[in-house]
Amino acid sequence: MNRRQILLIANYSARYSVRGGIGLVFLVVSLTFGLMVAHTMLQPVERISRQVAERMKDREAAEVTKEVVQSLTQQAKKVVAWMVSSESSSAKDAASSRRSDEDAEVWADYLLDSRPGMLSAIFLILLFGWPLVVAFGAFDLYAGDISSRQLRYQLLRADRGSIFFGRLFGMLLTFVAVLVLLGVTVTVYMGFKLSVVYSWSALCGWAAYGTLAMVCVSVPYVALCAWLSAACGGSFFSLTMASLAIGGVPLLSLFARMQHEAGGYLLYLLPWGFQMRLFHHDPSQVALAVGGCALQTLLFTWLGYRKFTTRDL
Repeated sequence: MNRRQILLIANYSARYSVRGGIGLVFLVVSLTFGLMVAHTMLQPVERISRQVAERMKDREAAEVTKEVVQSLTQQAKKVVAWMVSSESSSAKDAASSRRSDEDAEVWADYLLDSRPGMLSAIFLILLFGWPLVVAFGAFDLYAGDISSRQLRYQLLRADRGSIFFGRLFGMLLTFVAVLVLLGVTVTVYMGFKLSVVYSWSALCGWAAYGTLAMVCVSVPYVALCAWLSAACGGSFFSLTMASLAIGGVPLLSLFARMQHEAGGYLLYLLPWGFQMRLFHHDPSQVALAVGGCALQTLLFTWLGYRKFTTRDL
C-alpha cells in the first residue's frame, strides 16, 4: 500500500461521491430524514403552544412554550427510559430488574433534563434510522466497478490495498461532512424554534457531541458495507445485501429472543446492541460503546480487505 495513493484516491472518492447521482440522492435523503424527525418532534410543541396562547391571551408566548416543552419532556420520560433500558424482560430476578429500571430512569433524566431534551429525542430517533441510511449511501463502494471491470484500469497505477482503503476513507469523509451538515441544520432549526427554552451554547455543545456519536456509529456500518460491496458482483445485489444485513439483524434478534432468551445477543453482531450507550450518562458505558464500534470496524475492514485483495477484479 502507498499512503500517497490512498490519500489521492480518498480525496477523489469523497469529491466524486458528492457530485455523483448516488451521492446527491444520499445527501438529500439524509437532510430530509433529519429535518423530518426535527419537524415531527417540534410540531406538537408549536401546536399546543398556539392553542394555549389563544385560550390565555394574557400570558407571554415564551412562557407558554417553556411550560409546554417541560410538560412534553416529563411525559416522554417513560418512553425514553424504555428505549434506553439495557435490560428489560431479560432480567433474571427482581433485584436486577429493579436496578435496570433505576438506571434507565437516571439515563432518561440525563438526556431530557440535564441536556436539551428535544435535541436528545431527535438524536435517539436518528440513531434508530441512520444505519439504514448508511446502507443506502455506502453500498456501491466497489461492487459497481467490479461488475463493469473498471477497476482493472486503476490497478495499472495503484495496488489493491491503496484502492480499497482510499475509497473507504473517502466514503468516511463524505459521511462526516454529511453528518456535520445535518447536525448544523437541525441545531439551527431548533435554535430558531426553541430559542426561549434552550440556549444556543447548550444546543451547539450537545449537537456537537451527538454528531460525533453518529459518526462513531456510522464507521462500523460503512466498514460492513465495504466488505459486502467487495464480495458482491453488482450494485443492486450489494444494496440488497447491505440492507438485509443491517435491517435483518434486529429482526432476527427479536424472533430468536422469542424462542430463547439468549437469542437477544444476536443484536450485538452489529452496533445495534450497544450504540445507544454512546448517549449514556456514565463515561465508562460510553467508552465500552466506542470500543465495540472500533472492534467491529477492524473486523469488517479486515474481512473486506481480504476479500477485495483475493477476488477476481
